[in-house]
Amino acid sequence: MKKHILITSLVLPFICLLAWVLFLTITRNTGSEITVNIAGYDPRDLLSGHYIAYQIDWDHTDCTQFDGNVCPKKEFCKEAHWGRQCRFYIPENQAKDLNNLFVMRFHNNLKFEVVYSYRKGRTPIAKKLLINGDEWQEYMRNKKL
Repeated sequence: MKKHILITSLVLPFICLLAWVLFLTITRNTGSEITVNIAGYDPRDLLSGHYIAYQIDWDHTDCTQFDGNVCPKKEFCKEAHWGRQCRFYIPENQAKDLNNLFVMRFHNNLKFEVVYSYRKGRTPIAKKLLINGDEWQEYMRNKKL
C-alpha cells in the first residue's frame, strides 16, 4: 500500500505538469495571430532575467484585428505601477544585444512588434517578437550583431 502511495505522489506532479503544458500548447496553437506594436518600457526593469519588459503601443496597433474593431487593452499583460507590463522571454546570452536595439529603436528607425495567440476571454500568449517585420533572431543574425 505504501508503495502505491509513493508512486502516486511521484507521478502525480509530472502528470499535472504535462497536462498544463498540453493546455498551453493547445491554447497557443488554436488562437488567432494578432500583431501589436510595442513601445515604452520601464528603464529600471527592461531586462529582468530572461525577459524583455515592454508596453503595447495601442495608438499604432491595427485594432481591426479584433472583434468590433476595438482593441481589448485590458486583456493584454499585467497591471504594473507604470502601466500594463508585458514580457517576452529571451535567452540571457542575447539579452544585451536585444536591449541595445530596443533602446536605440528610434535612432535606428526600428519597429518592434509582438505576435500573440489571442482568443477572446483568454489570456493572450506572446509567440514572436518582430523587428521590422522579421523574427528578432533572424534580424540579429542578418545584421551580424
